Amino acid sequence: MPRPPPQQPHHPPPDQQPALEPSSVATGSTPPAAAAVRPRAQSAFRPRGMALYTATEKDCLDSSGETQECVICFEEFQPGDELGRMECLCKFHRACIRGWWDVQAQKGRGRGGCPTHVHYD
Repeated sequence: MPRPPPQQPHHPPPDQQPALEPSSVATGSTPPAAAAVRPRAQSAFRPRGMALYTATEKDCLDSSGETQECVICFEEFQPGDELGRMECLCKFHRACIRGWWDVQAQKGRGRGGCPTHVHYD
């Protein structure tokens, strides 16, 4: 006996769909509140594979339970700090890595890479 065809989900025609409130309509990948808080980066180089996020308690400790620090400013990470995690999994304070890229750009070396894994000619 042949199987019946799969049923398609029922979607009402566009004129019968409920209207969305303007505040609930998605306009992009960044929520409007977050876009207003964080200005665009002014760094000469854009990050290659850097994820920006807010630190949690887990981000502030290493696997042995010791506190971790930013290797640029040598301050310990605190929950709530804005961090950037590179493709190599190194993490830094967002402001520190952006500042480091700016200094490297002035020296003609920067390319948006990781300061821990940098190789100079």
